[in-house]
Amino acid sequence: MKKNVLHGPYFPKHADNLMGSEGSVSLARETFFGKRFRNLDYLLRFRYEWMNQYLAENKVIIEIGAGAGFSPLYLSQKPIITDAVDNPWVEKFIDATNMDIEHDSVDVIIASHTMHHFYSPFKFFKECESVLKNDGIILIQEINTSLLMRLLLRLMRHEGWSYDVNVFDQNEIVNDKSDLWSANCAVPEMLFNDVSQFESTFSTFKVERNELCECLLFPASGGVISKAKVPELPVFFLNMILAFDRFLVRIAPNIFALGRRVVIRKLLTV
Repeated sequence: MKKNVLHGPYFPKHADNLMGSEGSVSLARETFFGKRFRNLDYLLRFRYEWMNQYLAENKVIIEIGAGAGFSPLYLSQKPIITDAVDNPWVEKFIDATNMDIEHDSVDVIIASHTMHHFYSPFKFFKECESVLKNDGIILIQEINTSLLMRLLLRLMRHEGWSYDVNVFDQNEIVNDKSDLWSANCAVPEMLFNDVSQFESTFSTFKVERNELCECLLFPASGGVISKAKVPELPVFFLNMILAFDRFLVRIAPNIFALGRRVVIRKLLTV
């Protein structure tokens, strides 16, 4: 995948990050529940509530890499909160690339802004193929490395990207395996820019939804885990930002789209 501007690879050191509290999920959770910052609350609602149309009662729903565990605030059905770090709110320790879950036992897997941290997205989807029931789905909210996102990442030295990896190679390592906060933000774009390649690699999966979204709403939030100071905005102004975001993403997605939504269904197999 070729980029003409800010093409990378680019991987900043954690010590150079200009955003505060990188990786401090406990602090992020404590801060948010102490004062539910309106801008971030609005962003999280935008990132999670669209998933509700795919959720139903009496279904086994798990969230992989749940981080600070904010999703139950916005989802109509509470998922089982899992992560590769044993925080107090985490209900089950799960390595997304080697899931300790029974075969064909899960109806819905939620992965929100976690997949670009996996050292092997290939192994993650192979694990999903194994643990999902027939007709089960994966709901993905992820980063998208548009020009604006690459510019923001460079300015804040927050996370990096590289297009010089093959995400469809089972042996490819796209992140530092020993560092859970290692990030290759190009991974979602490489996985879903060409849906046909994804579906040919993972033949039991069908991509039902694949759309770009989000722009200024993300920097206006001040960040979910890592933080930058921003003023709290009234809801009517956040609504205006969201409307403007939709316009920007529609007219120039390669420049402005900072997010991506994907729905993947496991096909019926014998």
